[in-house]
Amino acid sequence: MSASRPLSFASRISRFFAAHPIAALAVLTPGIPEYLSSSSPLLNLAVNPAWFFLQLAINVGQYTAGALLIREAIPRWGKGWGSVALLAGAYGITEEALGDNTLLNSNHGADGVLGSYGRFGGVNWVWSTGVLAFHVVYSIGLPILLLGLAVPSTRGRSLLGRRGIFLAFLSLVATTFLESEIVLSSYHFWMGVPLFLGCLAAIAALTYAAYRVPRTLVAPRSETCTLGSGTALLVGFSMFPIAFGFEYGVGALGVPALAVILLELLAFLGLFEVVRRGIGRRGNERALVDLAYGFILWQAAFGVLLTLGLPYTLPLVAIAVLFFTRLRRAYPRGSASPPAGAMGPGGAPVLPPAP
Repeated sequence: MSASRPLSFASRISRFFAAHPIAALAVLTPGIPEYLSSSSPLLNLAVNPAWFFLQLAINVGQYTAGALLIREAIPRWGKGWGSVALLAGAYGITEEALGDNTLLNSNHGADGVLGSYGRFGGVNWVWSTGVLAFHVVYSIGLPILLLGLAVPSTRGRSLLGRRGIFLAFLSLVATTFLESEIVLSSYHFWMGVPLFLGCLAAIAALTYAAYRVPRTLVAPRSETCTLGSGTALLVGFSMFPIAFGFEYGVGALGVPALAVILLELLAFLGLFEVVRRGIGRRGNERALVDLAYGFILWQAAFGVLLTLGLPYTLPLVAIAVLFFTRLRRAYPRGSASPPAGAMGPGGAPVLPPAP
C-alpha cells in the first residue's frame, strides 16, 4: 500500500483557512484595502516595527471587525448584497469620518486637493464619493465574497455567537477611537458636535435601511450567467481608475464639483448594470471570481505604481495571483453541474452566493 502524497505548502495553508474562516477574513481584511495598495506600508515592518504592529492592530481591529459584523448581520436578518453595500457605507463613514477624519478634515494628507475641491458644509464631498465606494468594494464586499468562494462551507453560516458579536463591536469602537486620537494629535482637528452627530445619524440611517430593504434589492436580471471573463475582469479593473479620472482629472478642469460627483455615480451605476444584466442567478461563481480578480489586479497595480522606487508590494501581488489562479481552477467556466452555494437559504437564488 503506497503512502499518500504529502500536501503542498499552499494546500496546507488552504486547509488551515478553511478550518479557521475568521483568520481567513483577517487576512483578506485589511490585506486587500491596505497592504496590497501600500496604504499601510509593509516596509514599516523593517524600518519602524513598532508603528507597523500598532497600525496592523488598528487595521485588523477596524476592518476585520467591521466585515465580521456586516457578514454576521446578513444571515441573521435574512438579507442580501444590497444590505451589505448599505452597511459597508456605514462602515466607511465610521472609519473615514469618526476615525481617520478624511471625509471632514480639509488638511488631511490622504485626500490632497480633494480636501478643498468639492468641500461644502464641512464635508469633502468629492473625496467622500470615491472613498466610500472604495470601502463598499474593497474593505467589505470583496473580502466577504472571496471568503464564500474560497471556503464554500461558510456561505450563509454564522461565524460569531453573541460574545463574538460583542467583542467585534467593541474592537471596532475602540480602534476607531484610538485612530481618532492619533489623527487629533497629528492634525489637531476636531469635527465639532454638529458634524459628529450628523455622522452618527448617517451611520444609523444606513444601518436601518440595510435592515429594512428586501433581500432581492440588487437581484440579477437574468437566470443564467452570460458575463464573459474579459468583461468581468475589465469591469473590476476599470472602476477606480475611472473614479480617479473624474476626481483628479475632470475636477482639475474647473468642472463644478456636483457635476463630477454625478458623473462618477453614473459611471459606477453603469458598471454595476453591466454586471447585473450578465451575472445571472445561477452558475455565476466563475464570473464572480473574474470580477473580483479585476478589482484585485487594479489594487495590485496601484500599489506597484506607488512603490516603483522600491516595489515591496510585489510579494503580496504574487500571493494574490497565486490565490486567484487556484480559485479560478476551482470554478472552471462552463461547468455542467450547479456550483455549490448557487442557491441561498430556502432555495432562493442569490447574487452572488450568500455571504
